[in-house]
Amino acid sequence: MALYNRESRLSEAIMSHPNLIPVVNRLGVRLGVGDGNIGEICSKCGIDSDFFLSVVNTFLDEEYFPANASGTFSIEKTVDYLHKTNNFYLRVQLPNIDRHFSSLIERSGTDNNLELLRKFYYDMRGQLTECLAHDEEALFPALREGSGSEFVFTEGYSEVEEKLHDLLYFFVEHLSGIYDMNLCTAVVTAVFSLEKDICQNNRIRNRILLPIIENLRNT
Repeated sequence: MALYNRESRLSEAIMSHPNLIPVVNRLGVRLGVGDGNIGEICSKCGIDSDFFLSVVNTFLDEEYFPANASGTFSIEKTVDYLHKTNNFYLRVQLPNIDRHFSSLIERSGTDNNLELLRKFYYDMRGQLTECLAHDEEALFPALREGSGSEFVFTEGYSEVEEKLHDLLYFFVEHLSGIYDMNLCTAVVTAVFSLEKDICQNNRIRNRILLPIIENLRNT
């Protein structure tokens, strides 16, 4: 069962799940939503409420599958949402981790294994950047042109998700030496936020984008 429907108050949904803030931003809704329900806010903002609810519910609930995604949602809406998600990773989340990690190392001296952890992070970052570039340079243009039938879905994002989980595990179990605890917490929190976002966004790719691609292949 979906978590939210057109009658649900968007403010209550956001207060219950603050990680929805960047999601609703990508969908075209800014904070200051008032006390309106999702159907009213979508209508006011000119947003397809079915698509809005499918993205939100898929993002939040690992058991939720949107009904007839390939027949309901357009390539344009789906690609636009994923493009904005990619920009959020590149312009907000990755730079945020970069800044925190650099400050952590600068203020923690050398008697620790932080450089090893940062190297692992940079490897993951490079792979994620490659995935994002593939989307923007190959996948999204092909889908917009209706030629997605030749697209082979990459497992890159799943591998990035696994590496982010490993990085968090390294921090929790294998961090050693002297380090700034406040900045360390900032890094771990930022990494956790990115890992959760990518995990949830992978569900959107698998449950909304993939059915659309399969429909293209069969037409």
